Amino acid sequence: METTNENRGTKDLKEQVISLVTRTMSEVLSSDQLDMLIYTMTHVLESYDVVEAKDLPSTDVCNFEKLINSFLACKKIEGCLPNTLIQYKYVIQRFVDTVNMDIFKVTTNTIRYYLGILSVDNQNSYVDSVRRTLNTFFQWMENEDLITKNPCKKLKKVKMEKKMEMPYSDEEITLMQDACISPKEVALVDLLVGTGIRREEVTKIKLTDIDFSNESIIIHGKGAKERIVYFSSRCKVHIKHYLQTRGYDSEYLFASDRKPHGKLTVNSLHGYIKNIGLRAGVSNVHLHRFRKWFATSMINKGVKIQDLKEMMGHESIETTNSYYIFSNVARIRSECKIHAA
Repeated sequence: METTNENRGTKDLKEQVISLVTRTMSEVLSSDQLDMLIYTMTHVLESYDVVEAKDLPSTDVCNFEKLINSFLACKKIEGCLPNTLIQYKYVIQRFVDTVNMDIFKVTTNTIRYYLGILSVDNQNSYVDSVRRTLNTFFQWMENEDLITKNPCKKLKKVKMEKKMEMPYSDEEITLMQDACISPKEVALVDLLVGTGIRREEVTKIKLTDIDFSNESIIIHGKGAKERIVYFSSRCKVHIKHYLQTRGYDSEYLFASDRKPHGKLTVNSLHGYIKNIGLRAGVSNVHLHRFRKWFATSMINKGVKIQDLKEMMGHESIETTNSYYIFSNVARIRSECKIHAA
């Protein structure tokens, strides 16, 4: 029985070696060549015993650059946005550079120590964001059988002060609509108010996504998922007017006024909204507060939670449920004003 267990362990190690080599070579070999590589390695390794060298540094097969590229490739296939991939690479690379050790020998205490360093000069929300990114990376390594256990599993969420950012009030929405001074601003605010779409989704809208006859737009959301949202006749008029007056051609609805008129970035959109807020006298202006206002207004109009979930493009209905707290706060505030009067 003991010999059988040893043979089984050797076989498992051989399969891990074959898997590591083929996964790395998959970037440069064709399917037929990979099959030949697997066949050759299987037969060659039959004559050898494979023993795990725990105390040796990782081999070139497990080179960090190749490792991180494989991880990012997997996340891209899963539908992660380019900005998310850039953030993943930055956080993981910074971690590796700081701890300066073999990624395969990282322990829970290593990560605790690193998060402790970050907590000195950063807010808890950022530290927890780093924890989540590292957890995603090491969980991928575990799933790929590159490590036996994710060292982040024992780490608890970093506690932070919860700040409730309320939606805009109806008055603030009106003030910002009135403060718009260009067709572009009018169209942008009307779209945000009338659809509640995410800021990243606004930047990706192409003219081919818009159906003016049905007053609808195909939205390219998170995880490469699409949904249809509908806009008002007012919004339709203002979008058409903006397109007729912008003076250049672009495939995107909201494009840069400078050549080559590519899509606006989220930062550019935020700049437009900030300026509108300053003119309107509205403080704490953020793009996401339009989304909260839209969800709250739909709830107040009696829209069913399942329908709202589809409108918002939420993966989980629990996320949609979280918006009900804003509706309750607004209702309580309104009732208090009535009683105070």
